[in-house]
Amino acid sequence: MLQKKIIWKLNIIDLLLIVIILLSILALIYKSVSGSGDESEYREYKLTYVCESAPIRLFDTINQGELCIDGATGDEVGELTDFEVTPIIDYVPSDSETTESESDRDSEGDISENADEDNSDDENTDEEDSSDSEDSENSDDRERGVKRNTPTPRPTPEPTRAEAAFTTTVEAAKAEHGIRINKNVYLIGQSMQLVIGNTVFEVYISDMQ
Repeated sequence: MLQKKIIWKLNIIDLLLIVIILLSILALIYKSVSGSGDESEYREYKLTYVCESAPIRLFDTINQGELCIDGATGDEVGELTDFEVTPIIDYVPSDSETTESESDRDSEGDISENADEDNSDDENTDEEDSSDSEDSENSDDRERGVKRNTPTPRPTPEPTRAEAAFTTTVEAAKAEHGIRINKNVYLIGQSMQLVIGNTVFEVYISDMQ
């Protein structure tokens, strides 16, 4: 009888141990599943990168569908789906603007020089006569239909640099701020080196959808 009671107690202890072991296993499984739950949040995002300035010839080396890589981390940050290039045109003043600026500088110099001199009444009279003669010449030219020579605009140089917007699609997880690709977080406004094919561009993230 005593032997049966001992066996019964041992069986209960064994059952308790089995239950504890099972609960521990279930807890580990739940923890591992909940810890990797972020992977189920991965979805497709559309990112827009802006390159403010780069040699225009570099954009001829890339094509849609190429893989994009973060130059600092080596992460694949999507596939290039579209890009738009805008040439940067340097402003070139026309001949008339250049002539006007030169004449303005000359007139300023004349004013400063004449400020130290006293003009006589005869000189003023001569200036008035000369201005009257110029007006009469201009009026005669208008009557005869004579056209004054207009300054020719300077040729616009070919642009050597351009700005661009790159659009990519990538599988990423939503983070507390921005998105996460592998273990790295990417934010709007973040500057980075974007490698497209064999070319690298200095860009920043302007949009994230």
